Amino acid sequence: MKRIYPLLSVLVLLAMLVSACTAVAPGGDQGAAAPSGEKTKVVFYQRGYIDGGADAGSVNTAKAIEVFEQNNPDIDVEIVGIPWTAEGDTKLETALAGGTDINVFRVTSPNLPRYAKQGILSEITPYLTDEEKADFYESAFQVATVDGKVWAWPLWVTAISLFANTDILAERGVDLPTMEKPWTWDEFVAATKQLTYTKDDGTQVYGFTASSKWGAVEYYPLMYIDGGRILSADGAQFVQNQPEGVSALDKLASLALEHKVTPPDFGTVDQAGVRSQFKDLQSVALLMSTPGFVPDLESSGFPLAVLPPPTGDMDSLVTNGAFGLFAVVDVEDEAKVAAAHKLANYLTGSQVAADVEGWQLAPGLRRSNTAYATTPNRQVIADLVEYGVYEAPVATSAELGSRYGAALQSIILGEQTAQEAMDEIAPDYQAELDALSQ
Repeated sequence: MKRIYPLLSVLVLLAMLVSACTAVAPGGDQGAAAPSGEKTKVVFYQRGYIDGGADAGSVNTAKAIEVFEQNNPDIDVEIVGIPWTAEGDTKLETALAGGTDINVFRVTSPNLPRYAKQGILSEITPYLTDEEKADFYESAFQVATVDGKVWAWPLWVTAISLFANTDILAERGVDLPTMEKPWTWDEFVAATKQLTYTKDDGTQVYGFTASSKWGAVEYYPLMYIDGGRILSADGAQFVQNQPEGVSALDKLASLALEHKVTPPDFGTVDQAGVRSQFKDLQSVALLMSTPGFVPDLESSGFPLAVLPPPTGDMDSLVTNGAFGLFAVVDVEDEAKVAAAHKLANYLTGSQVAADVEGWQLAPGLRRSNTAYATTPNRQVIADLVEYGVYEAPVATSAELGSRYGAALQSIILGEQTAQEAMDEIAPDYQAELDALSQ
């Protein structure tokens, strides 16, 4: 029996050592592998970020990365700030050409097809769970899909809505539409006519305006209300010269040319100009705008109500807007690619919105991300996301983009009919689309 005691002692000691090695730290997962001590480095190119900067964008980015690294101690993120200028474009293109010191970056819709076709990007679908796929709105991947694959993580969309000066509407006895009962096109026209009048002090008030100079996007929702589009859903065909597209453009032009409910300079004033007409001069009752104008109006105490756009022949709500997107660079190191997708997933999800106050500058594209909807007005904008109609990304030339914007402007100014303008640009637009598909 004396020989057994030393053996038992050894077994007890071994059991204690095993227990110590497998102990779980507070908050850890039972059975999780211990960190190896070697971190995966991810280089994150962020537009507008300044290291140590006090601006909201820099502060929020730094905070988001700090939280991400705390929750993912095996990943080290280096932030490289680049400006929203041509200099920033050059730095980004240089980094992408090198392909070794960049893993995550903000990508624009026009550049996405080029990067995807060049093999620069890593597809996001393998890094999405079924639950995450279901969480995204159906329209979320419309501008991130090229050749049937999704190449970017949707961050948010600048969902365009109708802004109302409630003082003017109350004075003219115009009731506000709701998401449940939006204005039909005829009701919208009737309201804008009622809101076009001369005040007792001689100030002329107009019912409606939007930035419409050289193809600005603020009035785009109206182009879709009859069921038409600029391009077919796959981006292969120019279709805006078909009846559904032409009828919507005719409706838009009629506001100025027939109903006379827009300011005389409608179609020639840029975004800053129409916003000044609405906010500072208060000479316009209804403005179609992106969400970026909301904080300015809120901080000034403006009598604001956000409304859904009117419905057309499609008999459905519609919004449109620009997307924020994060893309991941495809590199040979699979661990880096996986870590980069994990970061992009976090930066575009609902958790970062909860972790970083003020992160959501526009409504997100996941149902679970409700952080933007902090007021009734912002709730309307967030609810409109579900009704987004967006064009497939295509890398058409800047020259074609300028010509298309000029064609839209010519319709609004009455220089061409919608059918004439769209038929005129259709052959050249289609030729570029055909060339891109080869």
